[in-house]
Amino acid sequence: MPCGKMVTPLFGIIAISLSLFFATNENRALASPPSPKPYVVVLDPGHGGADTGASGRLGKTRIAEKEVALAIALKAAKILGNPAYYKPLGRKIQVVLTRHSDRSVSLEERSEKAKRLKADLFVSIHANSEPTKKAHGLETYFLNNTDDQSSLKLQQIENRSSKRARKSNSLLIRSVAADATVESSRSAAEVLQSSIVDQLRSEDLKVQDRGVKQAMLYVLLDAQVPAALVEGFYLSNKNDLALVAQPENRSKIAEGLAKGVLRFLATK
Repeated sequence: MPCGKMVTPLFGIIAISLSLFFATNENRALASPPSPKPYVVVLDPGHGGADTGASGRLGKTRIAEKEVALAIALKAAKILGNPAYYKPLGRKIQVVLTRHSDRSVSLEERSEKAKRLKADLFVSIHANSEPTKKAHGLETYFLNNTDDQSSLKLQQIENRSSKRARKSNSLLIRSVAADATVESSRSAAEVLQSSIVDQLRSEDLKVQDRGVKQAMLYVLLDAQVPAALVEGFYLSNKNDLALVAQPENRSKIAEGLAKGVLRFLATK
């Protein structure tokens, strides 16, 4: 058969095939746009390992801060990973914990993880204590590194810091870098505080709202992302201790915290 008679049909078939290929892929692209990058939230259960943090005794049981913080963080992480919660945001939430078990983690490691991941939010979770045993309630902190007292504390920290820390940028220099996140950290602290208080009160639990405060906290300084530290009740106070001793109440605190995280992310 002469070759000339086969050229036109062959090219026609190729042209039709290519047209169908590109049309199909174009339709796929239109039907399935790439998923947006997940939000990154770092939850930091305070203390761990040999560092028990504060503690209180309820009957024969001693309750340690490290246990309370970890229980709340694990529950909050589970809630934030539930599509029913993050779906309204239109983006998934990648939750990273600085520890999943009872182990020691340095302050540098905790904040470095948030900084390295460029987290959308860093939340350090703690419980409180004070010698009179009268103080009670919930308070949330964000970084204060602008006044003379904070500058003095930075210098004191630097004098006690390890050789490895001193080889890196000065704490005073790093504090300047942290200034960029102070306002977003303030917003995060306010939302977290109100969300946890509202959640517990909606569950008919009496909660002393101690508000949002600023402090020079090393774990917040080096995160250099929006960061807050939740001090969830006083283990030195018998009523607060009884509250956080109950697993169901820890879950309620975690739910309030998770809702606060979602509210904050919704503003980004």
